[in-house]
Amino acid sequence: MAEPVPQNLTGVRVLDITQYIAGPTLGRMLADLGAEVVKLEMPPGGEYSRRGGFPPRVEGQAPTYVYYNRGKRSLCIDFKRPEGAAIVIELAHHFDVVIENYTPGVLSKYGLTYEAFKARNPRIIMCAISGFGQTGSRVNLPGNDMTAQALSGLLHLTGTEDGTPVYPGMYLADGGGGVNGVAAVLAALYYRERTGIGQYIDVALYECVFHIHDVFLMQNLFTYGDYNPGPTGRHRPGATPCGLFQTRDGWIVFTVLNHQWERFAKDIGKPELLTDERFNPSSARWANRHLLEPIIEEWFRSLGSREEVLKFLLDRHYLAAPVLDLRQTVELIKGEGRGALQNLNVPGYGEIPMPKVPYLFSETKVEFQPLLSMVGEDNRDILSQYLGYSEQKLDDLQAAGILIEDSELSEIRERRK
Repeated sequence: MAEPVPQNLTGVRVLDITQYIAGPTLGRMLADLGAEVVKLEMPPGGEYSRRGGFPPRVEGQAPTYVYYNRGKRSLCIDFKRPEGAAIVIELAHHFDVVIENYTPGVLSKYGLTYEAFKARNPRIIMCAISGFGQTGSRVNLPGNDMTAQALSGLLHLTGTEDGTPVYPGMYLADGGGGVNGVAAVLAALYYRERTGIGQYIDVALYECVFHIHDVFLMQNLFTYGDYNPGPTGRHRPGATPCGLFQTRDGWIVFTVLNHQWERFAKDIGKPELLTDERFNPSSARWANRHLLEPIIEEWFRSLGSREEVLKFLLDRHYLAAPVLDLRQTVELIKGEGRGALQNLNVPGYGEIPMPKVPYLFSETKVEFQPLLSMVGEDNRDILSQYLGYSEQKLDDLQAAGILIEDSELSEIRERRK
Protein backbone atom coordinates (compact mmCIF):
# COMPACT_ATOMS: atom_id res chain seq x y z
CA MET A 1 0.00 0.00 0.00
CA ALA A 2 1.32 3.45 -0.94
CA GLU A 3 2.31 5.79 1.85
CA PRO A 4 -0.24 8.60 2.43
CA VAL A 5 0.79 11.94 0.96
CA PRO A 6 1.53 14.40 3.78
CA GLN A 7 0.17 17.94 4.09
CA ASN A 8 2.18 21.02 4.98
CA LEU A 9 0.25 21.95 8.14
CA THR A 10 -0.55 18.50 9.50
CA GLY A 11 -0.47 18.74 13.29
CA VAL A 12 -1.18 22.49 13.40
CA ARG A 13 -4.34 23.31 15.35
CA VAL A 14 -6.34 26.45 14.67
CA LEU A 15 -9.13 27.97 16.76
CA ASP A 16 -11.27 29.90 14.28
CA ILE A 17 -13.33 32.68 15.95
CA THR A 18 -14.51 34.34 12.74
CA GLN A 19 -17.60 35.37 10.78
CA TYR A 20 -18.57 36.45 7.28
CA ILE A 21 -15.75 36.14 4.70
CA ALA A 22 -12.25 37.44 5.51
CA GLY A 23 -11.63 35.43 8.69
CA PRO A 24 -13.39 32.28 7.47
CA THR A 25 -11.29 32.44 4.27
CA LEU A 26 -8.13 32.43 6.37
CA GLY A 27 -9.37 29.39 8.31
CA ARG A 28 -10.49 27.65 5.14
CA MET A 29 -7.09 28.04 3.51
CA LEU A 30 -5.28 26.73 6.58
CA ALA A 31 -7.62 23.71 6.53
CA ASP A 32 -6.78 23.13 2.85
CA LEU A 33 -3.12 22.99 3.85
CA GLY A 34 -3.78 20.30 6.45
CA ALA A 35 -4.39 22.22 9.68
CA GLU A 36 -7.07 21.00 12.08
CA VAL A 37 -9.49 23.92 12.28
CA VAL A 38 -12.10 24.22 15.02
CA LYS A 39 -14.74 26.87 14.37
CA LEU A 40 -15.88 28.60 17.57
CA GLU A 41 -19.40 29.92 16.97
CA MET A 42 -21.59 32.31 18.90
CA PRO A 43 -24.99 31.10 20.15
CA PRO A 44 -27.81 30.80 19.52
CA GLY A 45 -27.52 30.38 15.73
CA GLY A 46 -23.78 30.21 15.25
CA GLU A 47 -21.92 31.94 12.41
CA TYR A 48 -24.10 34.58 10.76
CA SER A 49 -23.81 33.00 7.30
CA ARG A 50 -25.66 29.91 8.53
CA ARG A 51 -28.87 31.91 8.74
CA GLY A 52 -29.07 33.73 5.43
CA GLY A 53 -27.69 34.04 1.95
CA PHE A 54 -28.51 32.42 -1.35
CA PRO A 55 -29.40 29.67 -2.07
CA PRO A 56 -31.42 28.91 1.09
CA ARG A 57 -30.62 26.18 3.61
CA VAL A 58 -31.39 22.61 2.59
CA GLU A 59 -31.19 19.79 5.15
CA GLY A 60 -29.52 22.13 7.60
CA GLN A 61 -26.77 23.18 5.21
CA ALA A 62 -26.37 26.86 4.24
CA PRO A 63 -24.31 27.19 1.03
CA THR A 64 -22.61 30.41 2.16
CA TYR A 65 -21.45 28.77 5.37
CA VAL A 66 -20.37 25.60 3.56
CA TYR A 67 -18.39 27.57 0.98
CA TYR A 68 -16.23 29.34 3.55
CA ASN A 69 -16.18 26.78 6.37
CA ARG A 70 -16.06 23.28 4.89
CA GLY A 71 -13.33 21.23 6.45
CA LYS A 72 -13.80 22.72 9.94
CA ARG A 73 -15.30 21.24 13.10
CA SER A 74 -17.90 23.28 15.00
CA LEU A 75 -17.77 24.26 18.66
CA CYS A 76 -20.54 26.50 19.99
CA ILE A 77 -19.88 28.04 23.40
CA ASP A 78 -21.58 31.06 24.94
CA PHE A 79 -18.32 32.94 25.53
CA LYS A 80 -20.24 36.05 26.64
CA ARG A 81 -20.58 34.22 29.95
CA PRO A 82 -17.46 33.94 32.13
CA GLU A 83 -17.82 30.16 32.35
CA GLY A 84 -17.84 29.89 28.56
CA ALA A 85 -14.93 32.28 28.08
CA ALA A 86 -12.90 30.28 30.61
CA ILE A 87 -13.37 27.14 28.51
CA VAL A 88 -12.15 28.96 25.39
CA ILE A 89 -9.05 30.22 27.22
CA GLU A 90 -8.36 26.70 28.50
CA LEU A 91 -8.56 25.38 24.94
CA ALA A 92 -5.76 27.76 23.92
CA HIS A 93 -3.29 25.49 25.70
CA HIS A 94 -3.95 22.87 23.02
CA PHE A 95 -3.94 25.11 19.93
CA ASP A 96 -1.21 26.74 17.87
CA VAL A 97 -3.16 29.58 16.26
CA VAL A 98 -6.22 31.67 17.10
CA ILE A 99 -7.82 33.68 14.30
CA GLU A 100 -10.59 36.26 14.68
CA ASN A 101 -12.25 39.04 12.68
CA TYR A 102 -14.75 40.62 15.06
CA THR A 103 -14.86 44.41 15.29
CA PRO A 104 -11.88 45.52 17.44
CA GLY A 105 -12.79 45.44 21.11
CA VAL A 106 -15.63 42.91 20.88
CA LEU A 107 -13.72 39.80 22.03
CA SER A 108 -11.82 41.74 24.68
CA LYS A 109 -15.15 42.53 26.38
CA TYR A 110 -15.39 38.82 27.17
CA GLY A 111 -11.75 38.35 28.13
CA LEU A 112 -10.72 36.65 24.89
CA THR A 113 -7.58 38.71 24.38
CA TYR A 114 -4.14 37.81 23.11
CA GLU A 115 -2.78 38.45 26.61
CA ALA A 116 -5.24 35.92 28.09
CA PHE A 117 -4.42 33.31 25.44
CA LYS A 118 -0.69 33.95 25.80
CA ALA A 119 -0.86 33.54 29.59
CA ARG A 120 -2.26 30.05 29.04
CA ASN A 121 -0.02 29.24 26.07
CA PRO A 122 3.11 31.41 25.52
CA ARG A 123 3.59 29.85 22.05
CA ILE A 124 0.15 30.89 20.79
CA ILE A 125 -0.13 32.91 17.57
CA MET A 126 -3.20 35.14 17.23
CA CYS A 127 -4.20 36.78 13.96
CA ALA A 128 -6.88 39.50 14.01
CA ILE A 129 -8.41 40.73 10.74
CA SER A 130 -10.47 43.92 10.75
CA GLY A 131 -11.50 46.63 8.33
CA PHE A 132 -8.98 49.22 9.48
CA GLY A 133 -6.69 47.47 11.96
CA GLN A 134 -6.39 47.52 15.73
CA THR A 135 -4.89 51.03 15.88
CA GLY A 136 -5.51 54.35 14.14
CA SER A 137 -8.38 56.82 13.89
CA ARG A 138 -10.83 54.29 12.40
CA VAL A 139 -10.24 51.46 14.86
CA ASN A 140 -13.75 51.63 16.36
CA LEU A 141 -15.64 52.14 13.11
CA PRO A 142 -17.52 49.28 11.45
CA GLY A 143 -15.76 48.05 8.32
CA ASN A 144 -16.39 45.58 5.53
CA ASP A 145 -15.16 44.74 2.05
CA MET A 146 -16.80 47.77 0.42
CA THR A 147 -15.50 50.32 2.91
CA ALA A 148 -12.02 48.78 2.66
CA GLN A 149 -12.03 49.00 -1.13
CA ALA A 150 -13.27 52.58 -1.00
CA LEU A 151 -10.51 53.69 1.39
CA SER A 152 -7.81 51.75 -0.47
CA GLY A 153 -8.15 53.91 -3.59
CA LEU A 154 -9.18 50.93 -5.71
CA LEU A 155 -12.80 51.98 -6.28
CA HIS A 156 -11.65 55.38 -7.53
CA LEU A 157 -9.46 53.66 -10.13
CA THR A 158 -12.05 51.07 -11.15
CA GLY A 159 -14.85 52.36 -13.33
CA THR A 160 -15.78 54.27 -16.42
CA GLU A 161 -13.67 57.08 -17.78
CA ASP A 162 -16.26 59.67 -16.75
CA GLY A 163 -15.27 58.93 -13.16
CA THR A 164 -18.17 56.65 -12.19
CA PRO A 165 -16.79 53.95 -9.85
CA VAL A 166 -17.70 50.33 -10.51
CA TYR A 167 -17.70 47.73 -7.75
CA PRO A 168 -15.62 44.65 -8.67
CA GLY A 169 -17.35 41.30 -9.12
CA MET A 170 -15.96 39.77 -5.92
CA TYR A 171 -15.21 40.66 -2.31
CA LEU A 172 -11.63 41.54 -3.11
CA ALA A 173 -10.73 43.09 0.24
CA ASP A 174 -12.20 40.21 2.24
CA GLY A 175 -10.51 37.62 0.06
CA GLY A 176 -7.25 39.56 0.14
CA GLY A 177 -7.49 39.81 3.90
CA GLY A 178 -7.79 36.04 4.16
CA VAL A 179 -4.85 35.45 1.83
CA ASN A 180 -2.66 37.97 3.66
CA GLY A 181 -3.71 36.41 6.94
CA VAL A 182 -2.44 33.03 5.74
CA ALA A 183 0.92 34.54 4.78
CA ALA A 184 1.20 36.24 8.17
CA VAL A 185 0.29 33.11 10.12
CA LEU A 186 2.80 31.01 8.19
CA ALA A 187 5.51 33.61 8.80
CA ALA A 188 4.68 33.60 12.52
CA LEU A 189 4.75 29.80 12.63
CA TYR A 190 8.21 29.86 11.01
CA TYR A 191 9.42 32.45 13.52
CA ARG A 192 8.06 30.35 16.39
CA GLU A 193 9.81 27.27 14.97
CA ARG A 194 13.13 29.12 15.26
CA THR A 195 12.54 30.94 18.54
CA GLY A 196 9.71 29.21 20.40
CA ILE A 197 7.92 32.57 20.67
CA GLY A 198 4.33 33.21 19.54
CA GLN A 199 2.98 36.62 18.57
CA TYR A 200 -0.02 38.79 17.75
CA ILE A 201 -0.82 39.71 14.12
CA ASP A 202 -2.92 42.74 13.12
CA VAL A 203 -4.27 42.68 9.53
CA ALA A 204 -6.32 45.59 8.09
CA LEU A 205 -8.46 44.89 5.02
CA TYR A 206 -7.95 48.27 3.38
CA GLU A 207 -4.17 47.93 3.73
CA CYS A 208 -4.34 44.51 2.06
CA VAL A 209 -5.91 46.12 -1.01
CA PHE A 210 -3.58 49.12 -0.86
CA HIS A 211 -0.58 46.79 -0.79
CA ILE A 212 -1.36 45.28 -4.21
CA HIS A 213 -1.63 48.59 -6.07
CA ASP A 214 0.83 48.66 -8.95
CA VAL A 215 1.79 51.20 -11.64
CA PHE A 216 -0.65 53.93 -10.63
CA LEU A 217 0.57 53.99 -7.03
CA MET A 218 4.18 53.84 -8.16
CA GLN A 219 3.61 56.88 -10.38
CA ASN A 220 1.90 58.73 -7.54
CA LEU A 221 4.69 58.00 -5.06
CA PHE A 222 7.54 58.84 -7.42
CA THR A 223 5.97 62.18 -8.36
CA TYR A 224 5.55 63.04 -4.66
CA GLY A 225 1.79 62.88 -5.09
CA ASP A 226 1.57 65.23 -8.08
CA TYR A 227 0.24 62.48 -10.36
CA ASN A 228 -3.21 61.44 -9.17
CA PRO A 229 -4.69 58.93 -11.65
CA GLY A 230 -8.35 58.22 -12.29
CA PRO A 231 -10.27 55.37 -13.90
CA THR A 232 -9.35 54.46 -17.48
CA GLY A 233 -12.40 52.37 -18.38
CA ARG A 234 -11.70 49.35 -20.55
CA HIS A 235 -8.16 50.40 -21.42
CA ARG A 236 -5.03 50.06 -19.33
CA PRO A 237 -2.04 52.43 -19.70
CA GLY A 238 1.54 51.26 -20.12
CA ALA A 239 1.19 49.72 -23.57
CA THR A 240 -1.32 50.65 -26.26
CA PRO A 241 -3.48 48.95 -27.39
CA CYS A 242 -4.09 47.23 -24.07
CA GLY A 243 -7.51 46.42 -22.66
CA LEU A 244 -10.90 45.04 -23.59
CA PHE A 245 -11.96 44.75 -27.23
CA GLN A 246 -15.08 43.43 -28.94
CA THR A 247 -15.09 40.78 -31.61
CA ARG A 248 -18.09 39.54 -33.59
CA ASP A 249 -19.22 37.23 -30.82
CA GLY A 250 -17.61 38.25 -27.57
CA TRP A 251 -15.04 40.26 -25.66
CA ILE A 252 -11.33 39.60 -25.44
CA VAL A 253 -8.46 41.11 -23.49
CA PHE A 254 -5.58 42.02 -25.74
CA THR A 255 -2.22 43.76 -25.41
CA VAL A 256 0.39 44.89 -27.91
CA LEU A 257 3.61 45.53 -26.03
CA ASN A 258 5.47 48.62 -27.17
CA HIS A 259 8.19 46.64 -28.93
CA GLN A 260 5.48 44.69 -30.82
CA TRP A 261 3.70 47.72 -32.29
CA GLU A 262 5.51 47.77 -35.63
CA ARG A 263 4.99 44.05 -36.15
CA PHE A 264 1.33 44.25 -35.14
CA ALA A 265 0.56 47.02 -37.65
CA LYS A 266 2.08 44.88 -40.40
CA ASP A 267 0.42 41.66 -39.18
CA ILE A 268 -3.04 43.20 -39.57
CA GLY A 269 -2.18 44.70 -42.94
CA LYS A 270 -2.20 48.32 -41.76
CA PRO A 271 1.41 49.56 -42.05
CA GLU A 272 0.06 53.09 -42.49
CA LEU A 273 -0.54 53.16 -38.72
CA LEU A 274 3.22 53.37 -38.25
CA THR A 275 3.42 56.78 -39.90
CA ASP A 276 0.21 58.16 -38.39
CA GLU A 277 1.17 60.88 -35.91
CA ARG A 278 -1.92 60.10 -33.84
CA PHE A 279 -0.46 56.70 -32.91
CA ASN A 280 3.27 57.36 -32.75
CA PRO A 281 5.07 57.46 -30.38
CA SER A 282 3.44 55.30 -27.69
CA SER A 283 2.38 58.34 -25.65
CA ALA A 284 0.36 59.57 -28.64
CA ARG A 285 -1.11 56.10 -29.06
CA TRP A 286 -2.39 56.20 -25.48
CA ALA A 287 -3.74 59.74 -25.86
CA ASN A 288 -5.64 58.65 -28.99
CA ARG A 289 -6.62 55.18 -27.81
CA HIS A 290 -10.29 55.85 -28.55
CA LEU A 291 -9.43 56.54 -32.20
CA LEU A 292 -7.35 53.36 -32.41
CA GLU A 293 -9.99 51.20 -30.76
CA PRO A 294 -12.54 51.14 -33.67
CA ILE A 295 -9.76 50.47 -36.20
CA ILE A 296 -8.71 47.36 -34.29
CA GLU A 297 -12.25 46.18 -33.59
CA GLU A 298 -13.25 46.59 -37.24
CA TRP A 299 -10.27 44.46 -38.24
CA PHE A 300 -11.22 41.84 -35.62
CA ARG A 301 -14.74 41.62 -37.07
CA SER A 302 -13.34 41.19 -40.58
CA LEU A 303 -11.23 38.27 -39.42
CA GLY A 304 -14.19 36.19 -38.20
CA SER A 305 -15.28 34.76 -34.86
CA ARG A 306 -13.69 35.42 -31.50
CA GLU A 307 -11.94 32.05 -31.67
CA GLU A 308 -10.44 32.95 -35.05
CA VAL A 309 -9.24 36.30 -33.72
CA LEU A 310 -7.65 34.66 -30.69
CA LYS A 311 -5.94 32.02 -32.83
CA PHE A 312 -4.46 34.73 -35.06
CA LEU A 313 -3.18 36.70 -32.08
CA LEU A 314 -1.87 33.78 -30.04
CA ASP A 315 -0.16 32.19 -33.03
CA ARG A 316 1.84 35.43 -33.24
CA HIS A 317 2.55 35.55 -29.50
CA TYR A 318 0.42 38.54 -28.59
CA LEU A 319 -1.12 38.61 -25.11
CA ALA A 320 -4.79 37.71 -25.59
CA ALA A 321 -7.56 35.71 -23.93
CA PRO A 322 -11.35 35.44 -24.07
CA VAL A 323 -13.40 37.17 -21.39
CA LEU A 324 -15.20 34.19 -19.89
CA ASP A 325 -18.37 34.17 -17.84
CA LEU A 326 -18.32 32.27 -14.56
CA ARG A 327 -19.87 29.11 -15.99
CA GLN A 328 -17.19 28.99 -18.68
CA THR A 329 -14.45 29.61 -16.12
CA VAL A 330 -15.63 26.71 -13.94
CA GLU A 331 -15.59 24.42 -16.98
CA LEU A 332 -12.09 25.64 -17.83
CA ILE A 333 -10.85 24.96 -14.29
CA LYS A 334 -12.37 21.48 -14.35
CA GLY A 335 -10.94 20.73 -17.77
CA GLU A 336 -7.40 21.77 -16.86
CA GLY A 337 -7.28 19.03 -14.21
CA ARG A 338 -4.86 20.86 -11.92
CA GLY A 339 -6.84 20.04 -8.79
CA ALA A 340 -8.14 23.55 -8.09
CA LEU A 341 -11.54 22.07 -7.20
CA GLN A 342 -12.40 19.31 -4.75
CA ASN A 343 -15.83 17.69 -4.75
CA LEU A 344 -17.80 17.73 -1.52
CA ASN A 345 -21.00 15.80 -0.89
CA VAL A 346 -23.37 18.39 0.59
CA PRO A 347 -26.63 16.94 2.00
CA GLY A 348 -29.57 18.13 -0.07
CA TYR A 349 -27.32 19.29 -2.91
CA GLY A 350 -25.14 16.32 -3.79
CA GLU A 351 -21.61 16.61 -5.14
CA ILE A 352 -20.52 20.27 -5.21
CA PRO A 353 -17.04 21.29 -6.44
CA MET A 354 -15.28 23.59 -3.97
CA PRO A 355 -12.22 25.77 -4.71
CA LYS A 356 -9.02 25.03 -2.81
CA VAL A 357 -5.89 27.09 -2.28
CA PRO A 358 -4.18 27.41 -5.68
CA TYR A 359 -0.85 25.84 -4.74
CA LEU A 360 0.72 22.72 -6.23
CA PHE A 361 3.51 21.26 -4.09
CA SER A 362 5.95 18.59 -5.24
CA GLU A 363 6.00 16.74 -1.90
CA THR A 364 2.71 17.55 -0.18
CA LYS A 365 -0.97 17.69 -1.04
CA VAL A 366 -3.68 20.31 -0.70
CA GLU A 367 -6.94 18.79 0.48
CA PHE A 368 -9.64 19.65 3.00
CA GLN A 369 -11.38 17.10 5.18
CA PRO A 370 -15.00 16.40 4.08
CA LEU A 371 -16.43 17.97 7.23
CA LEU A 372 -19.76 19.81 7.25
CA SER A 373 -20.54 20.39 10.89
CA MET A 374 -23.80 21.82 12.14
CA VAL A 375 -23.70 24.41 14.94
CA GLY A 376 -22.04 22.78 17.95
CA GLU A 377 -22.00 19.34 16.34
CA ASP A 378 -18.47 18.66 17.60
CA ASN A 379 -18.83 20.16 21.09
CA ARG A 380 -18.54 16.87 22.93
CA ASP A 381 -15.78 15.39 20.81
CA ILE A 382 -13.60 18.51 21.04
CA LEU A 383 -14.00 19.14 24.77
CA SER A 384 -13.51 15.50 25.70
CA GLN A 385 -10.52 15.20 23.34
CA TYR A 386 -8.66 18.33 24.45
CA LEU A 387 -9.92 19.02 27.97
CA GLY A 388 -10.92 15.53 29.10
CA TYR A 389 -14.48 16.54 29.99
CA SER A 390 -16.70 13.73 31.19
CA GLU A 391 -20.15 13.03 29.75
CA GLN A 392 -21.67 14.33 32.97
CA LYS A 393 -19.78 17.62 32.76
CA LEU A 394 -20.77 18.00 29.11
CA ASP A 395 -24.40 17.32 30.02
CA ASP A 396 -24.24 19.95 32.76
CA LEU A 397 -22.71 22.56 30.45
CA GLN A 398 -25.35 21.91 27.83
CA ALA A 399 -28.15 22.07 30.39
CA ALA A 400 -26.75 25.40 31.64
CA GLY A 401 -26.83 26.83 28.12
CA ILE A 402 -23.07 27.27 27.89
CA LEU A 403 -22.74 24.62 25.19
CA ILE A 404 -25.18 24.99 22.30
CA GLU A 405 -26.19 22.55 19.57
CA ASP A 406 -28.31 23.12 16.47
CA SER A 407 -31.90 22.14 17.21
CA GLU A 408 -31.99 20.09 13.99
CA LEU A 409 -29.01 17.94 14.96
CA SER A 410 -30.87 15.11 16.66
CA GLU A 411 -33.20 14.67 13.70
CA ILE A 412 -30.30 14.81 11.22
CA ARG A 413 -28.29 12.30 13.24
CA GLU A 414 -31.22 9.92 13.10
CA ARG A 415 -31.44 10.28 9.30
CA ARG A 416 -27.70 9.69 8.94
CA LYS A 417 -27.86 6.35 10.79
